[in-house]
Parts: sequence; structure tokens; C-alpha cells
Amino acid sequence: MLNRRDRLAVSLFFGDHDSNVTVASNSRVLLHLEAERVLGIKHVAATAEQMDEVVRAALRYLGADEDAVDEVLIARWSAKYDMALPISIGRRKFTPVITGHHLNHIGTVLPSGFDHCLVLCADGWSEDGATSMYLYDHGRVDRVAVLDHTFLTGRVYGTATQMTVQPDFMTAHASDTGKMLGLSAFGRHDAVLASRIRADLDEINRAHEEGVDHLRRRFGLSDIYSPMPDEQRCQFAATVQKEWEEELLQVVTRFRSLSSRLALVGGCAMNVVANGRLANSGLYSDIFIPAMPSDAGQSLGALWSRYPNTVTSSPYLGRHYGIEATKVSVTSMVDDLAAGRVVAVYTGSSESGPRALGNRSILAIPRSNEVRVRVSEQIKRRESYRPVAPVIRAEDLRRFFHGSLMSPYMTYAYAAKAETMDRAPAIVHADGTSRVQTVTPDQHPFLHAVLTALEERGEAPLLANTSMNVAGSPMVDTPDEARRFLVETAVDVLYLGDQRLVRP
Repeated sequence: MLNRRDRLAVSLFFGDHDSNVTVASNSRVLLHLEAERVLGIKHVAATAEQMDEVVRAALRYLGADEDAVDEVLIARWSAKYDMALPISIGRRKFTPVITGHHLNHIGTVLPSGFDHCLVLCADGWSEDGATSMYLYDHGRVDRVAVLDHTFLTGRVYGTATQMTVQPDFMTAHASDTGKMLGLSAFGRHDAVLASRIRADLDEINRAHEEGVDHLRRRFGLSDIYSPMPDEQRCQFAATVQKEWEEELLQVVTRFRSLSSRLALVGGCAMNVVANGRLANSGLYSDIFIPAMPSDAGQSLGALWSRYPNTVTSSPYLGRHYGIEATKVSVTSMVDDLAAGRVVAVYTGSSESGPRALGNRSILAIPRSNEVRVRVSEQIKRRESYRPVAPVIRAEDLRRFFHGSLMSPYMTYAYAAKAETMDRAPAIVHADGTSRVQTVTPDQHPFLHAVLTALEERGEAPLLANTSMNVAGSPMVDTPDEARRFLVETAVDVLYLGDQRLVRP
């Protein structure tokens, strides 16, 4: 935890959604805390008073107070403090270091170890615009192209989400683009529709806070937003998704002479299907997408940019309550999984970013589609068209999927092979792909050991892995939240570290 001699830098991001705080000493990140995990409001855009509460929670967790703080960083975009005045933390005041949106995103690329690479920052909006291509060269960052008027913006994808699955502007852009991505697998690309969308790109590539009724009518989409959208909406989603993929490949092809390495950041870097196509394209020798490419990583990227010696590749930067699952629990957990039980696992520090990567996860053997229904629809209360992702050992990637790059942060969707479709249908989406998480013994020794033990039992070493939360709520963060999750949902067993708890 905190050394008494540590002097702290505190980095803050308000934004329009996904506010977050990072605290670091001069040598390491001590905590990355997403505001939703403290306030209980998913994707929350914190007010000034709420940010004060999150900062207090962060310092309290570390056993520190304002006297340990040397420096405060604040991202300019949508900051709720008066930036013309000193910033108060407790009884002390600080003149903040102001950080920029795109440079903060680019800071999250530093764990790649790339000293020279292209960085595509694809976002919705900020003081730096939406989408740009940058060249990173040994710490120097140069913008080489502004792409705000292309298909590759969060505005385009967010507007399409408003038109298909979520009419509310901020909910569509902040949290539900993943729903439209899931829906796109149920439609097909239509060339005529694609031409119409391209012709209307200027209008679609806008922030429609007032709603998109005019665009829905223009494209023949009904005013009914149902739990399973109709064929027209599926087709629209599929067409937008395919056009996004094609433009991504065209844009990165245009700039590949500048570097053989590419990183993707910004909220649009969470388009795992497009990422999978890019990974398998062979266009770049190395590709990196961080665990927290969206605004949820803003305060972390800002701090890493200013203090590169604090960079870590670990995505487990949240709060830790001294609870660890060890290999002592492997046999018991495998018994539960093999018996068809749905298992929640709580161990170590919370994941940073949007994906549960084994520390706040729901796990199940994905041997039938009924498992997907139970986990996704009954326990998590999500829409029927949303997929569940697998976790596998890194050495099994090419056995089960047509994938070329490891995916430790669930950043790539790959086509499933025949064995996967046969033995693990619950984690294969309607388009035949899966958003894969790969683990090594170093990255997550417990999960790797569970997968190995499953294979020794004659099971396929694949597990469905999804976050421990219900739709619309943040991921479980504290032990008490995990216990409530066991009581309030239909999950069968909770492993709170090595302690096995059964639903009452």
C-alpha cells in the first residue's frame, strides 16, 4: 500500500461520462478508481461535489490525506471545478496541471512499450475534436491527420445506437454502443443502405442531443424500441458496423508507411469486431489496444504521460480488500463448474476499464446456449441479442479461434473454430465470433489453473466470463457488494477469495 515517505500525484477526469481518479507515488500507480464504483451510478459524470467524494474515498483507501498530495492533474474536458481558481483537496489548495483529452488517451498506450508507433484516437468529442491519427516517437506526439468528418467517430456510432437500440442521447453514446455492436450480428450489410448512410454522413456524424426521430424516419426505422429490435434495425446496425470496419482498414492502410506499429485508443477502440479484423489483416507487425481505451482511462493516461515510470501493463488497478483466490480453491471451483453451476469469483484488485478479467467475474462452462441465456438474460438481465465472452489459456488461442494476436483485455473478437462451436456454443455469437480473453500463468495464475484443471477433467478449457453486475449497475467492487450480488441474483456460488458461499 502506501509508504509513509510517498508523495502523491492525484489525477482527475470529469468528462461527460465515466469520471475517474488515479493516485500514484513517484514510482507506481497506487489506485485507479472509477467514480461509478464509489457512487453506484454506472458511467456517472461526476459533479464537483461527487468528485470530492471520490477523491476522499481514494485517499482514505490508501490511508492518506491531503498532506500527502504534492500535485493535482485535471483533464480540461468538461471539468466541473472552476479552473481559474486553485483546486481544494481537503483543507489544502493546489494549482492544477491541466491535461488534454487526446494526449490522455495516448498515455494509455505506454504499457505497449512501443517507442515509435501510429496512434488512432477515435472518440466522440472533446476539446481536441473527435478522431485523429497521431505519430508517437520516443515521447513526442504529432498529429498527422484530423479524421473528424469520416465514418470513424463516436458520433457516427452513437447516433446509429440512438436510431436502433437506445433513444436517449447520453445513454446511447456513453454505454449502449456495445449493444448495437451485438445487434449487428443479427443483420446483414446492405450496399444500397450503405450508400444512403454515406450520403447522409454529415447529419449522422453529429451530436443529436435533441433526439434522432428525423433520422429514424428518413431511414424507415419505426419508433418502437423493443427488447429484440426488428429486421430493419438489425440491418441498419449491421451495415453501419461493416462500413466502420471497412473505413478503419482503409484509414490505417493509408498511414502504415509511417510505422509498422499501431495503437488504438478512444471509446471507439472498444469495437472488438473491427479490432479482430484489423488484427488478422496483417497490415501491422504489432497492434496494441489498452485495457481502458475509453474515457474510463483518462486520469490514468494523464498520469502515465507525466510520469512514465509509473506505467504498468496490469489492468488490476482498482481497490483491493485483502481477499485472494488461490490454488486451494481450484478443485472446488472446478467441481462447481463441471456440475453446471454458475460461479461468481471475487479476488484481488478490481479491474480497470469496462471488462471483467477474472477478478470480479461470473464464470460458467459454456456447453449449451441455455448457459448463455441463464448467465446473460436471467442473472445479468441483459437483452437476448448480447453475447457472452470466453476466457481461455493463451496457448489455446489458435486451437479454438481464428486469431492472430493475444487478447488479455478482451479487445479482439475472432471467428470460432468448429471445436469451439461444438463444445462451447454459449460463447459463440450469432456471427460466429467471440470476444476473447486470453490468460497466461503470469497474467492470472488462478484463472489459468482453473482452465487447466477443467481440461484434466475432460472438459474443454473454455469458460464464459462476464462482469459481476446486473444490467445498468456498475461492476461489483467491494466484498459487501459481492455478498449482496449472491443474495440478489440467481448465481449459484460465490468464491470470495477461497471462501465458498452458496446462495441462500
